[in-house]
Amino acid sequence: MSTSTPSRQAVGWAAAEARVRGAGLRIVHAAPYASTRPGQQRAAAILGRAFTVARQHEPHVRTVTARSDQDAVTALAEASRGADLLVVGRLSGHTGDTVVPSLAPAIAVAAHCPVTVVRTGPGPVHAVDRPVVAGVQQAEEDAPVLEEAFADAGRHGCPLVVLHARGPVGGGDTPAALDRALDPWRQRYPDVPVQVRTGDGGAAAELLHLSVGARTVVVGTRGRGAAAAAVLGSTSRTLLQHADCPVTVVHRTGTDRATAPRDRAASGTGTV
Repeated sequence: MSTSTPSRQAVGWAAAEARVRGAGLRIVHAAPYASTRPGQQRAAAILGRAFTVARQHEPHVRTVTARSDQDAVTALAEASRGADLLVVGRLSGHTGDTVVPSLAPAIAVAAHCPVTVVRTGPGPVHAVDRPVVAGVQQAEEDAPVLEEAFADAGRHGCPLVVLHARGPVGGGDTPAALDRALDPWRQRYPDVPVQVRTGDGGAAAELLHLSVGARTVVVGTRGRGAAAAAVLGSTSRTLLQHADCPVTVVHRTGTDRATAPRDRAASGTGTV
């Protein structure tokens, strides 16, 4: 991370999320450049600043740091094993580094858990009056998206907005069918107010509009690996680059995570 506001906010967001989940925070910095003494010193300074930010935000969260000599995508995919959430901010901000928008799609599909990309500027990201927004086409296929969104809203005491995001040629559940399909989650999370909305425009435009003032937008992607990275939806890519709030990407299928409602707390949270 650097001293930029988005980088600090990503660490603070991860620390606050770890507290709410009753989890520890593991801060991982990918530093393939650290083969020389100056590179090692630079990586240590980045991790030191990140640790300080985390402790300032959440002094009671158990926080550890780790440096990886692998590239960012490989390092974070490995760090995500066994974690409930991977929180990604900017890279170090060094002039030779790539900023997160170009790497976020690859990280999102390579990770073994949901990935939240925090690239926003100043603003309260944990305010209870900020809704969680979920983009859904079919309740069955998007069950992991719905579970993540309901669980997040439940943890933070937020309302949930479910956008019925039709595909480019229609398809998906009808709005009424989607509303009925939410009943199992409504029963599991009775304290979460739910609003189902139908977008008249494209999914990306509607979700970008809803991202203004949202806590997070939750969307899905299909599986892991190079093939998935190549077909990460244009909606997800647009949100990762332009959303006004953090964006959480959840694997719909082909991951090592269960799609049934979960009770376990996070085992770890990572951020760059």
